[in-house]
Amino acid sequence: MSVTLHTSIGDLKLEIFCDTAPRTAFNFLALCASGAYDNTIFHRNIRGFMIQGGDTADKTGVKGGESIWGPMPFPDEFHPANLHDKRGVLSMANKGKDSNRSQFFICYERQPHLNNMHTVFGQLIDGFDVLDKMEALQVQGASAPKKKLQHCPIHPPVIQRITIHANPLADEMIVYPNPSGPPEKRL
Repeated sequence: MSVTLHTSIGDLKLEIFCDTAPRTAFNFLALCASGAYDNTIFHRNIRGFMIQGGDTADKTGVKGGESIWGPMPFPDEFHPANLHDKRGVLSMANKGKDSNRSQFFICYERQPHLNNMHTVFGQLIDGFDVLDKMEALQVQGASAPKKKLQHCPIHPPVIQRITIHANPLADEMIVYPNPSGPPEKRL
């Protein structure tokens, strides 16, 4: 399973872990398919750490965004194989335990302190040169009008659109009808 984020500075192709983080993958893929991520920005960039995007509410990172189930957050999914162990790991941003919605981040380096705190649900498989460009972006820093904007890129990359290359959950008609219940197979 993979998707390509077509950004204003280049393409990022991501493998999505439908087998080890199925609910998170379902949410992400449904938001991709609905166009919810189109024209959103990567609003937080910290060199040596990560770049964050996916605010579907106001597309700027200020509001936070919603999951495919609306304002209801969904639970974390941890798997022993899904670790923040290398450059390019795709993970959910959250505000604490079981508070996943739409925002995600891509790691610039391994971040083992995030294991079992943030759901890893994919990894970068092509576009490492684009990730390098993202990491090098200048941020507002001390001149930001608000402290929470200090890590916002001066010229934030925009997710223009997303191509879904394959979606085994959709192919097998598997849906998660609510944020915490079991999956259903629809015929």
